[in-house]
Order: sequence, then structure tokens, then C-alpha cells
Amino acid sequence: MCPIPYTIGMRVKETTIAYLAGLVDGEGYVGIKKDLSGVRSGKQKSPSYHERIQVRMVDEPAIKLFSEVFGGNYYFEKNHSKSQRPLYCFQISDLAAAKALVILLPYLRIKNNQAKICLALRRNKESKLAKQRGNLGGRRKGRGKPMAKSVLKYRDNLWNKLKKIHRGASNG
Repeated sequence: MCPIPYTIGMRVKETTIAYLAGLVDGEGYVGIKKDLSGVRSGKQKSPSYHERIQVRMVDEPAIKLFSEVFGGNYYFEKNHSKSQRPLYCFQISDLAAAKALVILLPYLRIKNNQAKICLALRRNKESKLAKQRGNLGGRRKGRGKPMAKSVLKYRDNLWNKLKKIHRGASNG
């Protein structure tokens, strides 16, 4: 059980949450995005890390349901496969992704470990050490300050764990 008590603003049937978790398990990506753009441009001293959920499929109503339940971005993307069928995408990041993962976690089977790693990042972002030093890794006060080495090492370790899981999933 995750100690982050998030809920969504509307009442949603448990079967709907289980259905969405199944789609994330089968068609989704759960991971951490490591953003180096601020470091490269000189605006930040440390990379930022973002929890992320992404689902892509040709079934627009399913993608629309994600957006209705969790918010996030729902958009059309050109499909580069032979079928050329439209590809609909849902993406959610940072705190909103963490909130969604807490709700989906009891129903996730395949992406359960990835979700737990993302939630560990969220707990780290909300920790006293991170808040004291402005190490939230996003667009908040403290941006531009170097991240504490212990915080940076911990977040990079989480990112590497997920990277390793994703490599294994694509190879196996």
C-alpha cells in the first residue's frame, strides 16, 4: 500500500479502473523521463525526473476514457505502421501520473513494479530533503540550484532501474 493518499475528483466504478489498468498493462508505458534540456541550456544545474504514463492505441474511446478519468493529454498521432489506422495517445506526467498510478496500482499486474518505482520517485520529490534544497526536479522554486548528490543519485538509480526493465521487456 502506498502512503500517498490520492483520489480522483469524480466517482469511477472499480471495473473502469481495473479496465484502464489492464490497458496500461497491455498497451501502456510506465516510466520516468530524465530531462537534461535545462542542464544543456544552462538554466538548471541538475536533470529533472518526471513520472510518466503513456498509452497508444487505435481505439479512440479507450484513450478518451483515460483522459476523462485522469486528465492528462489526449491527442492524435500519425500511425507509421502498415495499417495506417489512426493512433490515439494518452499521456500524463509528474504528480498527475503519480495520482493515477496510486489508483491503478492494485489492478496492475505487468506494470506493477514500474508503477512502484515511479511512486518511489514521487515520495522522494515530496521528501523533506528534496523540499529543503529545491530538488523537486520540475518548474518550482529552487530551479537552477544543484540537486543534493544523494537525491540525484537516488533518482538516477530509479531511472536506471526502469530503463533496465524496459530494455528487458523489449528484448523478451
